[in-house]
Amino acid sequence: MSTVTTLPTELRRISFRFSGNGRYATCLAAYGRDRLMPELWDLTGPAPRPRLSPTRDGETSWTLPLPTGDGDVLLCRHGKGSARLLLAVPGPDGTPAEEYELLTPRSGGLRLVAGVAPGTAALLFESGEDGRTTVWRVSGRAEAPEQVARLAGAVAGGVWLDEDGRRLALARPEPGTGGTLVLDLATGLLTSLEGLANGEHLLMAAPRTGVLLTAAQRDGTFRLGVRHRDDPAPTAFPERLNRIEGTVAPLTLDPDGRHLALSVVRRSRSDLLLHDLVADTGIEAELPAGTLQQLARWTTGGLHLLHSTPDRPLGVVTLPDPLRPRARAAAEEHPGGWAPARTVDYRGPAGPVEAIVYGDPVASEQVVLALHGGPEAAWPFGFDPLFQRMAAAGMAVVAPNQRGSTGYGAAHRDAIHGVWGGPDLADILQLGRTLADARGPGRQRPMLYGISYGAYLALLAAAAEPDLWTRAAVIAPFLSGRELYQDGGQRVRTLLDRLGGCAEPDDELGPRDLGRLADRMRLPIMIIHGLQDSIIPVAHSRRLHRRLLAAGHPVPPVYLEIPVADHDPLASGDGHLVTGLLIDFLSGRSVTA
Repeated sequence: MSTVTTLPTELRRISFRFSGNGRYATCLAAYGRDRLMPELWDLTGPAPRPRLSPTRDGETSWTLPLPTGDGDVLLCRHGKGSARLLLAVPGPDGTPAEEYELLTPRSGGLRLVAGVAPGTAALLFESGEDGRTTVWRVSGRAEAPEQVARLAGAVAGGVWLDEDGRRLALARPEPGTGGTLVLDLATGLLTSLEGLANGEHLLMAAPRTGVLLTAAQRDGTFRLGVRHRDDPAPTAFPERLNRIEGTVAPLTLDPDGRHLALSVVRRSRSDLLLHDLVADTGIEAELPAGTLQQLARWTTGGLHLLHSTPDRPLGVVTLPDPLRPRARAAAEEHPGGWAPARTVDYRGPAGPVEAIVYGDPVASEQVVLALHGGPEAAWPFGFDPLFQRMAAAGMAVVAPNQRGSTGYGAAHRDAIHGVWGGPDLADILQLGRTLADARGPGRQRPMLYGISYGAYLALLAAAAEPDLWTRAAVIAPFLSGRELYQDGGQRVRTLLDRLGGCAEPDDELGPRDLGRLADRMRLPIMIIHGLQDSIIPVAHSRRLHRRLLAAGHPVPPVYLEIPVADHDPLASGDGHLVTGLLIDFLSGRSVTA
Protein backbone atom coordinates (compact mmCIF):
# COMPACT_ATOMS: atom_id res chain seq x y z
CA MET A 1 0.00 0.00 0.00
CA SER A 2 1.29 3.47 -0.86
CA THR A 3 1.65 5.78 2.10
CA VAL A 4 2.23 9.43 2.70
CA THR A 5 5.92 8.65 3.26
CA THR A 6 6.51 7.62 -0.35
CA LEU A 7 3.94 9.86 -2.03
CA PRO A 8 3.66 12.86 0.31
CA THR A 9 1.81 15.05 -2.16
CA GLU A 10 -1.07 12.61 -2.63
CA LEU A 11 -3.43 12.47 0.31
CA ARG A 12 -7.13 13.26 0.29
CA ARG A 13 -9.53 13.14 3.22
CA ILE A 14 -13.26 13.73 2.83
CA SER A 15 -16.57 13.04 4.62
CA PHE A 16 -15.52 13.26 8.27
CA ARG A 17 -18.03 12.21 10.96
CA PHE A 18 -17.85 11.68 14.74
CA SER A 19 -19.42 8.85 16.71
CA GLY A 20 -22.23 9.79 19.06
CA ASN A 21 -20.05 9.28 22.15
CA GLY A 22 -17.18 11.27 20.62
CA ARG A 23 -14.68 8.45 21.11
CA TYR A 24 -14.07 7.93 17.38
CA ALA A 25 -14.10 9.81 14.10
CA THR A 26 -13.90 8.51 10.58
CA CYS A 27 -13.43 9.79 7.06
CA LEU A 28 -12.66 8.51 3.59
CA ALA A 29 -8.97 8.76 2.76
CA ALA A 30 -6.86 8.08 -0.31
CA TYR A 31 -3.11 7.75 0.20
CA GLY A 32 -1.01 7.88 -2.92
CA ARG A 33 -2.78 6.20 -5.81
CA ASP A 34 -4.92 3.94 -3.63
CA ARG A 35 -8.69 4.10 -3.84
CA LEU A 36 -10.69 5.87 -1.18
CA MET A 37 -11.05 3.80 1.99
CA PRO A 38 -12.32 4.38 5.52
CA GLU A 39 -9.85 5.88 7.98
CA LEU A 40 -10.74 5.44 11.65
CA TRP A 41 -9.54 7.92 14.27
CA ASP A 42 -9.23 6.81 17.90
CA LEU A 43 -9.82 9.84 20.13
CA THR A 44 -9.53 8.11 23.49
CA GLY A 45 -5.84 8.87 24.08
CA PRO A 46 -3.78 12.03 24.55
CA ALA A 47 -3.62 12.61 20.77
CA PRO A 48 -5.81 11.41 17.87
CA ARG A 49 -4.60 8.12 16.33
CA PRO A 50 -5.71 7.41 12.74
CA ARG A 51 -5.46 4.06 10.99
CA LEU A 52 -6.69 2.94 7.61
CA SER A 53 -9.39 0.31 7.43
CA PRO A 54 -9.40 -0.77 3.77
CA THR A 55 -12.49 -2.38 2.30
CA ARG A 56 -12.36 -5.09 -0.34
CA ASP A 57 -13.26 -2.96 -3.37
CA GLY A 58 -12.54 0.51 -2.03
CA GLU A 59 -15.06 3.33 -1.78
CA THR A 60 -16.33 6.13 -3.98
CA SER A 61 -16.84 9.74 -2.97
CA TRP A 62 -20.57 8.95 -2.62
CA THR A 63 -19.95 6.58 0.30
CA LEU A 64 -20.92 8.15 3.64
CA PRO A 65 -19.04 6.68 6.64
CA LEU A 66 -20.01 6.90 10.31
CA PRO A 67 -18.07 5.37 13.22
CA THR A 68 -19.85 3.37 15.87
CA GLY A 69 -19.12 3.99 19.53
CA ASP A 70 -17.04 0.79 19.57
CA GLY A 71 -14.69 1.63 16.71
CA ASP A 72 -16.34 -0.10 13.77
CA VAL A 73 -17.58 1.81 10.71
CA LEU A 74 -21.04 2.05 9.16
CA LEU A 75 -20.99 2.69 5.41
CA CYS A 76 -23.84 4.08 3.34
CA ARG A 77 -22.78 3.16 -0.19
CA HIS A 78 -24.70 5.16 -2.75
CA GLY A 79 -24.84 4.27 -6.42
CA LYS A 80 -26.98 5.39 -9.31
CA GLY A 81 -30.51 5.01 -7.94
CA SER A 82 -29.46 2.57 -5.23
CA ALA A 83 -27.96 2.47 -1.76
CA ARG A 84 -26.74 -0.10 0.76
CA LEU A 85 -25.91 0.03 4.46
CA LEU A 86 -22.96 -2.05 5.60
CA LEU A 87 -20.95 -2.57 8.77
CA ALA A 88 -17.18 -2.69 8.30
CA VAL A 89 -15.21 -4.27 11.14
CA PRO A 90 -11.54 -3.25 10.78
CA GLY A 91 -9.10 -6.09 10.26
CA PRO A 92 -5.72 -6.41 11.99
CA ASP A 93 -2.63 -4.62 10.61
CA GLY A 94 -4.35 -2.97 7.65
CA THR A 95 -5.98 -6.13 6.27
CA PRO A 96 -9.38 -5.62 4.59
CA ALA A 97 -12.30 -5.11 6.93
CA GLU A 98 -14.97 -7.72 7.43
CA GLU A 99 -18.10 -6.40 5.73
CA TYR A 100 -21.67 -7.19 6.78
CA GLU A 101 -24.60 -6.01 4.70
CA LEU A 102 -27.30 -4.64 7.00
CA LEU A 103 -29.92 -3.16 4.68
CA THR A 104 -30.58 -2.83 0.95
CA PRO A 105 -33.63 -0.61 0.58
CA ARG A 106 -35.72 -0.28 -2.54
CA SER A 107 -35.11 3.47 -2.69
CA GLY A 108 -31.75 5.21 -3.13
CA GLY A 109 -31.88 7.73 -0.29
CA LEU A 110 -30.13 6.88 2.99
CA ARG A 111 -28.56 9.06 5.67
CA LEU A 112 -27.21 8.35 9.15
CA VAL A 113 -27.45 10.27 12.43
CA ALA A 114 -25.01 9.14 15.11
CA GLY A 115 -26.71 7.68 18.19
CA VAL A 116 -25.99 8.68 21.78
CA ALA A 117 -27.61 5.87 23.77
CA PRO A 118 -25.95 2.48 24.46
CA GLY A 119 -27.06 -0.06 21.89
CA THR A 120 -27.81 2.58 19.23
CA ALA A 121 -24.88 3.33 16.96
CA ALA A 122 -27.04 5.39 14.63
CA LEU A 123 -30.46 6.13 13.28
CA LEU A 124 -30.89 5.47 9.59
CA PHE A 125 -33.34 7.60 7.60
CA GLU A 126 -34.61 5.99 4.40
CA SER A 127 -36.43 8.24 1.94
CA GLY A 128 -39.11 6.24 0.15
CA GLU A 129 -40.46 6.70 -3.34
CA ASP A 130 -43.89 7.35 -1.78
CA GLY A 131 -42.55 10.49 -0.08
CA ARG A 132 -42.48 8.90 3.37
CA THR A 133 -39.40 8.44 5.55
CA THR A 134 -38.63 5.20 7.38
CA VAL A 135 -36.49 5.47 10.51
CA TRP A 136 -34.34 2.50 11.50
CA ARG A 137 -32.35 1.91 14.68
CA VAL A 138 -28.85 0.57 13.88
CA SER A 139 -27.22 -1.26 16.77
CA GLY A 140 -23.65 -1.22 15.43
CA ARG A 141 -23.52 -5.01 15.38
CA ALA A 142 -23.81 -7.39 12.43
CA GLU A 143 -27.59 -7.54 12.61
CA ALA A 144 -30.50 -6.07 10.70
CA PRO A 145 -31.72 -2.61 11.74
CA GLU A 146 -34.96 -2.25 13.68
CA GLN A 147 -37.72 -0.07 12.25
CA VAL A 148 -38.82 2.50 14.84
CA ALA A 149 -40.91 5.04 12.92
CA ARG A 150 -42.53 5.84 9.61
CA LEU A 151 -42.90 9.55 8.93
CA ALA A 152 -44.93 11.50 6.42
CA GLY A 153 -42.63 13.57 4.21
CA ALA A 154 -38.89 14.17 4.25
CA VAL A 155 -36.93 15.28 7.32
CA ALA A 156 -33.47 16.75 7.73
CA GLY A 157 -31.01 17.47 10.51
CA GLY A 158 -30.81 15.52 13.73
CA VAL A 159 -30.10 17.02 17.19
CA TRP A 160 -30.40 14.83 20.28
CA LEU A 161 -32.32 16.50 23.11
CA ASP A 162 -31.54 14.00 25.90
CA GLU A 163 -28.74 11.64 26.90
CA ASP A 164 -30.86 8.50 26.81
CA GLY A 165 -31.44 8.93 23.06
CA ARG A 166 -35.21 9.09 23.16
CA ARG A 167 -35.97 12.49 21.58
CA LEU A 168 -34.39 13.69 18.34
CA ALA A 169 -35.03 17.14 16.90
CA LEU A 170 -35.56 17.25 13.13
CA ALA A 171 -36.53 19.79 10.48
CA ARG A 172 -38.42 19.77 7.22
CA PRO A 173 -35.96 20.42 4.36
CA GLU A 174 -38.39 22.42 2.22
CA PRO A 175 -38.58 26.18 2.94
CA GLY A 176 -41.75 27.28 4.65
CA THR A 177 -42.80 23.80 5.81
CA GLY A 178 -42.75 24.46 9.54
CA GLY A 179 -40.43 24.72 12.49
CA THR A 180 -38.42 22.18 14.46
CA LEU A 181 -39.99 18.77 15.02
CA VAL A 182 -39.25 16.23 17.72
CA LEU A 183 -39.27 12.48 17.04
CA ASP A 184 -40.01 10.35 20.10
CA LEU A 185 -38.22 7.07 19.48
CA ALA A 186 -40.34 5.27 22.07
CA THR A 187 -43.64 6.07 20.35
CA GLY A 188 -42.56 6.90 16.80
CA LEU A 189 -44.54 10.14 16.93
CA LEU A 190 -43.56 13.62 15.68
CA THR A 191 -44.43 16.74 17.65
CA SER A 192 -43.36 20.38 17.46
CA LEU A 193 -40.52 21.65 19.66
CA GLU A 194 -42.17 24.11 22.01
CA GLY A 195 -40.79 27.53 22.83
CA LEU A 196 -39.13 28.50 19.55
CA ALA A 197 -40.34 31.69 17.95
CA ASN A 198 -41.53 31.82 14.37
CA GLY A 199 -38.50 31.54 12.08
CA GLU A 200 -36.19 30.34 14.87
CA HIS A 201 -34.14 27.23 14.10
CA LEU A 202 -32.42 24.75 16.42
CA LEU A 203 -28.70 24.38 15.66
CA MET A 204 -27.36 22.19 18.46
CA ALA A 205 -27.95 21.05 22.03
CA ALA A 206 -26.19 19.87 25.17
CA PRO A 207 -28.31 16.79 26.00
CA ARG A 208 -26.93 16.48 29.54
CA THR A 209 -28.18 19.88 30.69
CA GLY A 210 -30.82 20.77 28.09
CA VAL A 211 -29.14 23.93 26.79
CA LEU A 212 -30.16 24.70 23.20
CA LEU A 213 -28.43 26.92 20.64
CA THR A 214 -30.72 28.46 18.05
CA ALA A 215 -30.57 30.96 15.19
CA ALA A 216 -33.19 33.51 14.22
CA GLN A 217 -33.31 36.45 11.85
CA ARG A 218 -33.33 39.76 13.67
CA ASP A 219 -32.94 43.18 12.04
CA GLY A 220 -32.04 41.63 8.69
CA THR A 221 -29.32 39.32 10.00
CA PHE A 222 -29.16 35.95 11.72
CA ARG A 223 -28.43 36.04 15.45
CA LEU A 224 -27.46 33.17 17.75
CA GLY A 225 -29.79 32.48 20.67
CA VAL A 226 -29.63 30.44 23.88
CA ARG A 227 -32.55 28.81 25.66
CA HIS A 228 -33.31 25.74 27.77
CA ARG A 229 -35.16 22.70 26.59
CA ASP A 230 -37.65 22.78 29.50
CA ASP A 231 -37.77 26.54 30.22
CA PRO A 232 -40.68 28.54 28.77
CA ALA A 233 -38.73 31.79 29.02
CA PRO A 234 -38.00 33.53 25.69
CA THR A 235 -34.73 32.82 23.91
CA ALA A 236 -31.84 35.09 24.94
CA PHE A 237 -29.62 36.53 22.21
CA PRO A 238 -26.24 37.34 23.85
CA GLU A 239 -25.04 40.76 22.71
CA ARG A 240 -21.28 40.13 22.53
CA LEU A 241 -21.75 36.72 20.94
CA ASN A 242 -23.63 38.39 18.10
CA ARG A 243 -21.09 41.17 17.60
CA ILE A 244 -18.11 38.97 16.70
CA GLU A 245 -16.44 40.28 13.56
CA GLY A 246 -15.93 37.83 10.70
CA THR A 247 -17.89 34.94 9.24
CA VAL A 248 -19.07 33.05 12.32
CA ALA A 249 -20.02 29.36 12.36
CA PRO A 250 -21.00 27.54 15.59
CA LEU A 251 -19.10 24.24 15.92
CA THR A 252 -20.16 22.52 19.13
CA LEU A 253 -21.24 23.03 22.74
CA ASP A 254 -19.30 21.70 25.70
CA PRO A 255 -20.97 18.82 27.62
CA ASP A 256 -22.57 21.25 30.09
CA GLY A 257 -23.74 23.67 27.44
CA ARG A 258 -22.03 26.69 28.96
CA HIS A 259 -19.28 27.18 26.40
CA LEU A 260 -19.68 27.34 22.63
CA ALA A 261 -16.84 26.69 20.18
CA LEU A 262 -17.03 28.85 17.04
CA SER A 263 -15.08 29.09 13.82
CA VAL A 264 -14.53 32.69 12.76
CA VAL A 265 -13.24 33.21 9.22
CA ARG A 266 -11.29 36.40 8.64
CA ARG A 267 -9.76 36.75 5.21
CA SER A 268 -8.48 33.27 4.22
CA ARG A 269 -7.94 31.92 7.76
CA SER A 270 -10.11 30.46 10.50
CA ASP A 271 -9.80 31.35 14.18
CA LEU A 272 -11.22 29.28 17.04
CA LEU A 273 -13.24 31.22 19.62
CA LEU A 274 -14.56 29.75 22.85
CA HIS A 275 -17.53 31.76 24.12
CA ASP A 276 -18.98 31.64 27.64
CA LEU A 277 -22.74 31.79 27.03
CA VAL A 278 -23.49 32.73 30.65
CA ALA A 279 -20.99 35.58 30.98
CA ASP A 280 -21.24 36.50 27.27
CA THR A 281 -17.44 36.66 26.98
CA GLY A 282 -15.03 34.84 24.72
CA ILE A 283 -11.41 33.86 24.35
CA GLU A 284 -9.44 32.98 21.24
CA ALA A 285 -7.71 29.59 21.28
CA GLU A 286 -4.24 29.15 19.87
CA LEU A 287 -4.08 27.10 16.70
CA PRO A 288 -1.57 27.18 13.84
CA ALA A 289 -2.64 29.52 11.02
CA GLY A 290 -5.00 27.44 8.92
CA THR A 291 -8.64 26.55 8.44
CA LEU A 292 -11.34 24.79 10.46
CA GLN A 293 -14.06 22.59 9.03
CA GLN A 294 -17.56 23.21 10.38
CA LEU A 295 -17.66 19.98 12.36
CA ALA A 296 -16.41 19.38 15.91
CA ARG A 297 -17.14 17.36 19.05
CA TRP A 298 -16.60 18.50 22.66
CA THR A 299 -16.45 15.70 25.23
CA THR A 300 -15.00 15.27 28.70
CA GLY A 301 -11.82 14.15 26.92
CA GLY A 302 -11.37 17.48 25.12
CA LEU A 303 -12.44 19.51 22.12
CA HIS A 304 -11.95 17.59 18.86
CA LEU A 305 -11.64 19.75 15.74
CA LEU A 306 -11.04 19.26 12.01
CA HIS A 307 -8.13 21.52 11.11
CA SER A 308 -5.60 21.88 8.31
CA THR A 309 -2.78 24.17 7.23
CA PRO A 310 -1.27 24.46 3.74
CA ASP A 311 1.45 21.96 4.71
CA ARG A 312 -0.62 19.78 7.06
CA PRO A 313 -3.50 17.66 5.69
CA LEU A 314 -6.99 17.89 7.11
CA GLY A 315 -7.26 15.80 10.24
CA VAL A 316 -8.53 15.68 13.80
CA VAL A 317 -6.75 17.86 16.34
CA THR A 318 -7.64 17.81 20.03
CA LEU A 319 -7.49 20.51 22.67
CA PRO A 320 -7.44 18.37 25.85
CA ASP A 321 -8.21 21.38 28.08
CA PRO A 322 -9.48 24.05 25.68
CA LEU A 323 -10.45 26.62 28.32
CA ARG A 324 -6.98 26.71 29.82
CA PRO A 325 -5.01 29.77 28.64
CA ARG A 326 -2.64 29.00 25.76
CA ALA A 327 -3.98 25.47 25.45
CA ARG A 328 -2.06 23.48 22.85
CA ALA A 329 -3.60 21.16 20.29
CA ALA A 330 -2.57 17.53 19.97
CA ALA A 331 -2.59 15.99 16.49
CA GLU A 332 -1.23 13.02 14.62
CA GLU A 333 2.15 13.62 13.04
CA HIS A 334 2.96 13.47 9.33
CA PRO A 335 6.42 13.18 7.84
CA GLY A 336 7.82 16.18 5.97
CA GLY A 337 7.46 16.81 2.28
CA TRP A 338 4.42 19.07 2.08
CA ALA A 339 4.94 22.40 0.38
CA PRO A 340 4.37 25.44 2.64
CA ALA A 341 2.39 28.48 1.57
CA ARG A 342 2.07 32.12 2.56
CA THR A 343 -0.36 34.94 1.88
CA VAL A 344 0.56 37.91 -0.32
CA ASP A 345 -1.42 41.09 -0.94
CA TYR A 346 -1.27 42.07 -4.62
CA ARG A 347 -2.33 45.46 -5.91
CA GLY A 348 -5.71 45.33 -7.61
CA PRO A 349 -7.70 47.89 -9.60
CA ALA A 350 -9.81 48.77 -6.52
CA GLY A 351 -7.53 47.79 -3.64
CA PRO A 352 -5.43 44.88 -2.39
CA VAL A 353 -6.22 41.30 -3.41
CA GLU A 354 -4.98 38.63 -1.04
CA ALA A 355 -3.62 35.43 -2.60
CA ILE A 356 -2.32 32.17 -1.17
CA VAL A 357 1.08 31.57 -2.74
CA TYR A 358 3.15 28.41 -3.08
CA GLY A 359 6.70 28.62 -4.35
CA ASP A 360 8.29 31.59 -6.15
CA PRO A 361 5.92 33.07 -8.78
CA VAL A 362 8.78 35.08 -10.31
CA ALA A 363 11.66 32.59 -10.53
CA SER A 364 9.80 29.29 -10.98
CA GLU A 365 9.69 27.70 -14.42
CA GLN A 366 5.88 27.83 -14.40
CA VAL A 367 3.25 29.71 -12.38
CA VAL A 368 -0.44 28.86 -12.15
CA LEU A 369 -3.09 31.46 -11.38
CA ALA A 370 -5.79 29.34 -9.67
CA LEU A 371 -9.40 30.60 -9.45
CA HIS A 372 -11.91 29.24 -6.94
CA GLY A 373 -15.53 28.30 -7.56
CA GLY A 374 -18.54 29.95 -6.05
CA PRO A 375 -18.60 32.83 -6.73
CA GLU A 376 -19.53 33.28 -3.05
CA ALA A 377 -16.54 31.33 -1.80
CA ALA A 378 -12.81 31.76 -1.21
CA TRP A 379 -9.56 29.84 -1.19
CA PRO A 380 -8.92 28.87 2.46
CA PHE A 381 -5.46 28.87 4.03
CA GLY A 382 -5.54 25.09 4.36
CA PHE A 383 -4.27 21.89 2.77
CA ASP A 384 -5.06 21.53 -0.93
CA PRO A 385 -4.04 18.25 -2.61
CA LEU A 386 -4.07 19.79 -6.09
CA PHE A 387 -1.80 22.68 -5.09
CA GLN A 388 0.56 20.17 -3.46
CA ARG A 389 0.70 18.22 -6.74
CA MET A 390 1.39 21.43 -8.65
CA ALA A 391 4.15 22.40 -6.21
CA ALA A 392 5.69 18.91 -6.46
CA ALA A 393 5.76 19.34 -10.25
CA GLY A 394 7.81 22.53 -9.82
CA MET A 395 4.99 24.99 -10.40
CA ALA A 396 4.39 28.08 -8.31
CA VAL A 397 0.74 28.66 -7.41
CA VAL A 398 -1.02 31.98 -6.88
CA ALA A 399 -4.57 31.46 -5.61
CA PRO A 400 -6.28 34.88 -5.27
CA ASN A 401 -9.45 35.81 -3.42
CA GLN A 402 -10.51 38.47 -5.90
CA ARG A 403 -13.60 40.63 -5.58
CA GLY A 404 -16.65 38.44 -5.10
CA SER A 405 -14.82 36.24 -2.56
CA THR A 406 -16.06 35.85 0.99
CA GLY A 407 -14.11 36.68 4.15
CA TYR A 408 -13.07 40.23 3.22
CA GLY A 409 -16.16 42.21 4.09
CA ALA A 410 -19.49 42.90 2.42
CA ALA A 411 -18.16 45.42 -0.12
CA HIS A 412 -15.56 42.94 -1.44
CA ARG A 413 -18.10 40.09 -1.52
CA ASP A 414 -20.91 42.07 -3.14
CA ALA A 415 -18.77 43.86 -5.76
CA ILE A 416 -19.81 41.40 -8.50
CA HIS A 417 -23.56 41.31 -7.76
CA GLY A 418 -25.19 41.91 -11.11
CA VAL A 419 -21.80 42.05 -12.89
CA TRP A 420 -20.39 38.52 -13.01
CA GLY A 421 -17.15 38.68 -14.95
CA GLY A 422 -16.77 42.39 -14.25
CA PRO A 423 -14.77 43.57 -11.19
CA ASP A 424 -13.47 40.04 -10.52
CA LEU A 425 -12.25 39.70 -14.12
CA ALA A 426 -10.51 43.07 -13.80
CA ASP A 427 -8.71 41.81 -10.67
CA ILE A 428 -7.57 38.63 -12.42
CA LEU A 429 -6.33 40.44 -15.52
CA GLN A 430 -4.31 42.91 -13.46
CA LEU A 431 -2.85 40.10 -11.36
CA GLY A 432 -1.92 38.22 -14.54
CA ARG A 433 -0.15 41.30 -15.91
CA THR A 434 1.64 41.80 -12.58
CA LEU A 435 2.93 38.22 -12.63
CA ALA A 436 3.93 38.38 -16.30
CA ASP A 437 5.78 41.69 -15.82
CA ALA A 438 7.61 40.41 -12.73
CA ARG A 439 8.69 37.25 -14.55
CA GLY A 440 10.00 39.20 -17.51
CA PRO A 441 10.20 38.31 -21.20
CA GLY A 442 12.51 35.33 -20.69
CA ARG A 443 10.08 33.25 -18.63
CA GLN A 444 6.85 31.46 -19.47
CA ARG A 445 3.68 33.52 -19.08
CA PRO A 446 1.22 32.55 -16.31
CA MET A 447 -1.17 29.64 -16.72
CA LEU A 448 -4.83 29.59 -15.69
CA TYR A 449 -6.70 27.00 -13.64
CA GLY A 450 -10.30 27.26 -12.43
CA ILE A 451 -13.19 25.14 -11.23
CA SER A 452 -16.91 25.90 -11.63
CA TYR A 453 -17.31 29.70 -11.46
CA GLY A 454 -13.51 29.88 -11.41
CA ALA A 455 -13.46 27.92 -14.68
CA TYR A 456 -15.89 30.42 -16.21
CA LEU A 457 -13.76 33.33 -14.95
CA ALA A 458 -10.51 31.72 -16.19
CA LEU A 459 -11.90 31.33 -19.70
CA LEU A 460 -13.21 34.90 -19.67
CA ALA A 461 -9.63 35.98 -18.84
CA ALA A 462 -8.33 33.81 -21.67
CA ALA A 463 -10.75 35.51 -24.07
CA ALA A 464 -10.12 39.03 -22.78
CA GLU A 465 -6.31 38.86 -23.10
CA PRO A 466 -5.32 35.60 -24.83
CA ASP A 467 -1.66 36.59 -25.24
CA LEU A 468 -1.26 37.09 -21.48
CA TRP A 469 -1.51 33.36 -20.73
CA THR A 470 0.34 30.19 -21.73
CA ARG A 471 -2.53 27.73 -21.32
CA ALA A 472 -5.72 27.14 -19.30
CA ALA A 473 -7.10 24.04 -17.57
CA VAL A 474 -10.67 24.24 -16.30
CA ILE A 475 -13.13 21.97 -14.50
CA ALA A 476 -16.93 22.18 -14.90
CA PRO A 477 -17.28 25.55 -16.67
CA PHE A 478 -20.67 27.00 -17.61
CA LEU A 479 -21.27 28.99 -20.77
CA SER A 480 -23.03 32.03 -19.27
CA GLY A 481 -25.24 32.94 -16.36
CA ARG A 482 -28.26 33.09 -18.62
CA GLU A 483 -27.71 29.64 -20.14
CA LEU A 484 -26.99 28.16 -16.72
CA TYR A 485 -30.28 29.62 -15.49
CA GLN A 486 -32.09 27.83 -18.32
CA ASP A 487 -30.33 24.49 -17.81
CA GLY A 488 -29.52 24.36 -14.09
CA GLY A 489 -31.53 23.12 -11.13
CA GLN A 490 -33.54 25.19 -8.68
CA ARG A 491 -30.64 25.68 -6.27
CA VAL A 492 -28.49 27.13 -9.06
CA ARG A 493 -31.31 29.39 -10.25
CA THR A 494 -31.83 30.69 -6.73
CA LEU A 495 -28.13 31.56 -6.53
CA LEU A 496 -28.25 33.33 -9.90
CA ASP A 497 -31.32 35.31 -8.85
CA ARG A 498 -29.76 36.32 -5.54
CA LEU A 499 -26.41 37.37 -7.02
CA GLY A 500 -27.65 38.83 -10.30
CA GLY A 501 -25.77 36.25 -12.33
CA CYS A 502 -27.83 36.76 -15.49
CA ALA A 503 -26.95 40.45 -15.89
CA GLU A 504 -24.14 41.44 -18.26
CA PRO A 505 -21.37 44.04 -17.75
CA ASP A 506 -21.37 46.73 -20.42
CA ASP A 507 -17.83 47.03 -21.78
CA GLU A 508 -15.73 46.26 -24.84
CA LEU A 509 -15.54 42.50 -24.11
CA GLY A 510 -19.30 42.31 -24.59
CA PRO A 511 -21.65 39.58 -23.37
CA ARG A 512 -20.00 37.16 -20.96
CA ASP A 513 -20.89 34.11 -23.03
CA LEU A 514 -18.04 31.62 -23.48
CA GLY A 515 -19.62 30.19 -26.61
CA ARG A 516 -19.57 33.61 -28.30
CA LEU A 517 -16.06 34.31 -27.04
CA ALA A 518 -14.56 30.97 -28.15
CA ASP A 519 -12.97 32.54 -31.23
CA ARG A 520 -10.82 34.74 -28.97
CA MET A 521 -9.37 31.85 -26.90
CA ARG A 522 -6.25 31.12 -28.94
CA LEU A 523 -4.27 29.34 -26.20
CA PRO A 524 -4.18 25.58 -25.43
CA ILE A 525 -7.22 24.68 -23.30
CA MET A 526 -8.16 21.58 -21.30
CA ILE A 527 -11.79 21.09 -20.20
CA ILE A 528 -12.73 18.45 -17.60
CA HIS A 529 -16.33 17.71 -16.61
CA GLY A 530 -17.97 15.01 -14.52
CA LEU A 531 -20.69 13.15 -16.39
CA GLN A 532 -22.87 13.09 -13.26
CA ASP A 533 -22.38 16.76 -12.36
CA SER A 534 -25.48 17.74 -10.37
CA ILE A 535 -24.71 21.50 -10.39
CA ILE A 536 -23.47 22.49 -13.85
CA PRO A 537 -24.85 20.32 -16.69
CA VAL A 538 -22.16 18.53 -18.67
CA ALA A 539 -23.85 19.82 -21.82
CA HIS A 540 -22.23 23.22 -21.21
CA SER A 541 -18.73 21.79 -21.60
CA ARG A 542 -19.80 19.75 -24.61
CA ARG A 543 -21.15 22.84 -26.37
CA LEU A 544 -18.06 24.85 -25.47
CA HIS A 545 -15.79 22.10 -26.78
CA ARG A 546 -17.66 22.09 -30.10
CA ARG A 547 -17.38 25.88 -30.38
CA LEU A 548 -13.63 25.76 -29.68
CA LEU A 549 -13.16 23.08 -32.33
CA ALA A 550 -15.17 25.12 -34.83
CA ALA A 551 -12.99 28.16 -34.11
CA GLY A 552 -10.07 26.29 -35.68
CA HIS A 553 -7.36 27.36 -33.25
CA PRO A 554 -3.85 26.01 -33.92
CA VAL A 555 -3.98 23.79 -30.80
CA PRO A 556 -7.25 21.81 -30.52
CA PRO A 557 -8.77 21.78 -27.02
CA VAL A 558 -8.46 18.69 -24.83
CA TYR A 559 -11.83 17.53 -23.50
CA LEU A 560 -12.12 14.89 -20.76
CA GLU A 561 -15.49 13.65 -19.56
CA ILE A 562 -15.21 11.62 -16.34
CA PRO A 563 -18.00 8.98 -16.20
CA VAL A 564 -18.17 8.34 -12.44
CA ALA A 565 -17.73 11.89 -11.18
CA ASP A 566 -19.95 14.67 -9.89
CA HIS A 567 -19.14 18.39 -9.80
CA ASP A 568 -15.48 17.96 -8.78
CA PRO A 569 -13.83 15.05 -10.65
CA LEU A 570 -10.65 15.53 -8.60
CA ALA A 571 -12.61 14.30 -5.56
CA SER A 572 -13.94 11.21 -7.33
CA GLY A 573 -12.65 7.69 -6.84
CA ASP A 574 -10.26 8.17 -9.77
CA GLY A 575 -9.37 11.71 -8.75
CA HIS A 576 -5.62 11.00 -8.62
CA LEU A 577 -5.71 9.91 -12.29
CA VAL A 578 -7.63 13.03 -13.34
CA THR A 579 -5.23 15.19 -11.35
CA GLY A 580 -2.29 13.53 -13.08
CA LEU A 581 -3.73 14.35 -16.51
CA LEU A 582 -4.32 17.95 -15.47
CA ILE A 583 -0.71 18.28 -14.22
CA ASP A 584 0.55 16.70 -17.45
CA PHE A 585 -1.38 19.27 -19.50
CA LEU A 586 -0.13 22.22 -17.49
CA SER A 587 3.42 20.86 -17.72
CA GLY A 588 3.16 20.85 -21.51
CA ARG A 589 3.05 17.10 -21.92
CA SER A 590 0.73 15.53 -24.47
CA VAL A 591 -2.72 14.55 -23.17
CA THR A 592 -5.37 12.86 -25.30
CA ALA A 593 -9.07 12.52 -24.53
